[in-house]
Amino acid sequence: MKKAKEKNYYLKEIILILSFILFIILSFLCFKKSIIIQREQNVFYEEIGSPNYKIYLKDNNYYKQDYLDKDMSYIANLIDYISINYNYKFISDTELNGEYYYKIVANLEIRNPKNNSLFYQEKYELSEEKKFPIKNEKEYVINETIDIKYDNYNEIANNFEASYGVDTESNLTVSLELHRKVDGTLSSNSDINSDNKINLIIPLSEKTINLKTEPLAMKNKNVVISLNQYKIDDIKYLLGALLFLGFALITFIYIIKKAMSLRPKLNSYDKILRKILRQYDRLIVNVNTMPNFKKGNIIEVDSFYELLDAKDSIHNAIFYYEVTPHQKCYFYINNDNNFIVYTLKNSYLKKTE
Repeated sequence: MKKAKEKNYYLKEIILILSFILFIILSFLCFKKSIIIQREQNVFYEEIGSPNYKIYLKDNNYYKQDYLDKDMSYIANLIDYISINYNYKFISDTELNGEYYYKIVANLEIRNPKNNSLFYQEKYELSEEKKFPIKNEKEYVINETIDIKYDNYNEIANNFEASYGVDTESNLTVSLELHRKVDGTLSSNSDINSDNKINLIIPLSEKTINLKTEPLAMKNKNVVISLNQYKIDDIKYLLGALLFLGFALITFIYIIKKAMSLRPKLNSYDKILRKILRQYDRLIVNVNTMPNFKKGNIIEVDSFYELLDAKDSIHNAIFYYEVTPHQKCYFYINNDNNFIVYTLKNSYLKKTE
């Protein structure tokens, strides 16, 4: 009956351990299936941007409309202001994260027309920098308009030329400065982290002018980025992973408690035996063979201390033999087949407690 119980107990322990391993495996598989891991990926993208403009006129006797469209020749004295519209679009085949920011600046340059060397330069920030996040986006658009008072800059160029009596060639370049930073970009393929400009070039110190545009067009650009993304793809599998992990934890705690319960508890017998063996170790000889008490006379003593007194009298060794662990042992002295025996029993100690 006892062996059947022990067999049943160990069978349950094996089932618990196998269940724990199974729950861990299922939790791992569900977690792996619930997420998408992307380390590197080819990204194709394109950028398209150009400046559009209108020339607004001062009051005059020739033009009935308020403004002139782009790509015409313009009389400088009739220009009131120039309205510039920047239109830019970024398109990618992959959802990206990061940020982009931009601002509008103007750069006034006065040069020597003979060798194109620079006489004078001044930069103006016409707008504050605007910053926007890129969050799992494939595209974004920038649309900004700004008005340029032509006479303000033309006067600077004319005064410079008149003050020093030199021939000059002057231009005002109005730019949309674009910046972009994409998360996970490899340093060897960092083209996608661009610093670009869309320019409109406005001549100064001329009687008639023609504006020049420098648009931005980059198509089918290919880069490799390191995404290192861990995205939850299916919440059901993630919940399943957490559920199996919880089952595994509960099973593990139960296994530990069962294992702890198997540890032998020290009873009164164990405590007394340990004390005797610790204090009188040098006087005691451990033996592995059961003494044959039938071949001699047996003298029972009630305590180990009485056995010590007998040892002092006859000067023989005290032998120790364990009959049943945690239950029964013999301490004895063999004096010409006269056995002086002290028997330590757990059952006897229980009765006296």
